[in-house]
Amino acid sequence: MKTHQKPTLADRFDGHGAALTGFDYIRVVLSLLIMMWHSIYLSLGSVALDRSLWSGPFRFIPASYLPIFFALSGFLVAGSLARTRLHQFVVLRLVRIFPALAVEIALCAMLLGPIFTTVSLHEYFRSPLFWNYFQNIIGNIQFQLPGLFDSNRGGSTINAQLWTIPFEFECYASLAILAILGVARRRTLFLAMIVVMLGMGTYVAFKVDPPNPYSHVPGRALVLSFLCGVLVYLYRDRLSFSGRWWVASAILMFALLQWTKGCYLAALPTAYFTAYIGMLRPPKLSFGDLSYGVFLFHFPIEQTLEHLFPRLNRPGTLFFAALPFVYVMAKLSWTCIEEPILKRKKFILRWADALHELLIGLLSRVLRRSDQLVH
Repeated sequence: MKTHQKPTLADRFDGHGAALTGFDYIRVVLSLLIMMWHSIYLSLGSVALDRSLWSGPFRFIPASYLPIFFALSGFLVAGSLARTRLHQFVVLRLVRIFPALAVEIALCAMLLGPIFTTVSLHEYFRSPLFWNYFQNIIGNIQFQLPGLFDSNRGGSTINAQLWTIPFEFECYASLAILAILGVARRRTLFLAMIVVMLGMGTYVAFKVDPPNPYSHVPGRALVLSFLCGVLVYLYRDRLSFSGRWWVASAILMFALLQWTKGCYLAALPTAYFTAYIGMLRPPKLSFGDLSYGVFLFHFPIEQTLEHLFPRLNRPGTLFFAALPFVYVMAKLSWTCIEEPILKRKKFILRWADALHELLIGLLSRVLRRSDQLVH
């Protein structure tokens, strides 16, 4: 008698990466939802409204955006780590993030700032705020430029969305360290680590540093969502691709995110929820992966429109007014920066291999000379 075994996540994922367009839809939809959320605050400039939205009965909706993003990243990055050597993995992460980020920061500092600043250009370029702003490229986030958007309803922040970048770097660094220690390839040990981290995070949420009920999910909970995404990838051959599991994970995720102290526990159902949607196969998006460009450029564009047209005082109006400009910048970022780099991945990996061998050779020489001097 034949038994029908339910398909697993591995059955859907392994060997079908390019066809799994669900991940592309998640990225684009979430980036647009984050843009819409920022439109609410920037157009109204109401701290009281922002606090009430976060603490209201629908907190779970905006609270889910970033955990889903980080869980998605963890799942896909774990696959990248499995297919590459460690130094290749690190180089691929760097070239995926830094070029577009550096261009966006440079455009804000060198073009947007000088055009709209209320101080003289001499004062602008001499200000420590100007020079410090370039630290965003290396993850030391700076939110202001001299004299820019000081009168905007939402304040003078240029790139509020970049607060997640240091935690994204922390995710990649953590996974690299776990790979060096051998934990990333031993899934039972990785699972044990996640269980401990879930317990520790929940203890912190209750006893040490309770999450702010009027704000987004803490950064460390995002890192845990990333690692749970890695865990789901490691166990993809054991986890069923099940609609019932997906519904259960959705209910559990939203319930835990609505309860602010449950944000760390929410990481695990969030990872399965995200992976399941990613395994779906809707029609391929024709315009490329614009999610990173939307993430990078939407906030300064909305702030610029607020500065030029103060009557854009409704979230929907600001969102749709900014959308064409955001699309153009995201498309340029994808076409001129991100996609060309991805197409040169093989060349980049060869370069990374050559540099790695060179460094290993130099290190070996240094160690041999040190050994000779000692003896």
